[in-house]
Amino acid sequence: MTVTIVVAIGSNGVIGNDGEMPWPRTGDQQQFKALTMGHPIVMGRTTYESIGRPLPGRTSIVLTRNPDWHAEGVEVAHTLTDALALALGRDDEAFLIGGAQVYAEALTGGLVDRMVVTHVHLAPAGDAWFPDLDSSAWTEVSREVYDGYDIATYDRT
Repeated sequence: MTVTIVVAIGSNGVIGNDGEMPWPRTGDQQQFKALTMGHPIVMGRTTYESIGRPLPGRTSIVLTRNPDWHAEGVEVAHTLTDALALALGRDDEAFLIGGAQVYAEALTGGLVDRMVVTHVHLAPAGDAWFPDLDSSAWTEVSREVYDGYDIATYDRT
């Protein structure tokens, strides 16, 4: 299985503020949809609640520590390992779409094979940051440049 992080990051490392994206929509939503369509997506509960619904055409797997939490149209897991096991039963690629705790655990645990990063050319205030990375562990394999943001793909070295 390939585990891919999909994330938008400000130039200061910020990925969120008060459960929301801290910048206006960049236009990368079409790329996100095309990339993840038909595949399982794994997210933390806060990320799910900021979206507010399961995303069509994808199996939504939500991580939560609360054993009583549930939402219609999603599968629930209580550990990242369990979430990835659910995803593996459906596809050969799973996408981690947030938030900061999910990214940190996946990266620290060496579970991530690829990252698709929208580099937003803003440095907004925020309360959620993408974890620091060892740049020697990642190789940039592609980059698309847009007005106000770039989308880069990195593979684990």
